[in-house]
Amino acid sequence: RAVSEVIPPRRLARVELVAEGPHCAVPEVIATTKQGQTVCLSPSAPWVKLILTRILKRYHRVL
Repeated sequence: RAVSEVIPPRRLARVELVAEGPHCAVPEVIATTKQGQTVCLSPSAPWVKLILTRILKRYHRVL
């Protein structure tokens, strides 16, 4: 079950994007909070899309 309510980015320790494939029919976004709680985020939520865009921009700057 995916969560759509906003989690402040400062509370997130890790964000993983799991692409669709044979193991999963839809893409998933898994977040781990700094408290160690794992949460499945709704990939269609606007705030999740914004966080993923920012992470990807930062990643491309490093390359």
